[in-house]
Amino acid sequence: MLNDKMMNEILEKCKEDPRYLEVFEQLLKWSQSAALVGMPVEEMASVCMMGYAVGEDPSLQEMVKNMNKISLLGLDIVDK
Repeated sequence: MLNDKMMNEILEKCKEDPRYLEVFEQLLKWSQSAALVGMPVEEMASVCMMGYAVGEDPSLQEMVKNMNKISLLGLDIVDK
């Protein structure tokens, strides 16, 4: 599951860019928390990919906000 070469590359990027280091530290912290509550790595990866997609396309953020509002109302999105 771990890729030593990639981890070394990530650590080099962390040395070069404080923002990269901050993201790395936060992802590490939250992924440890996910493991502690029993979240499977596939679910965690899915959440991270969703966040990444929204980060690449901020217009998706509006969709996520709307989905959140629907969820808070206790409604469900149903495809027929």
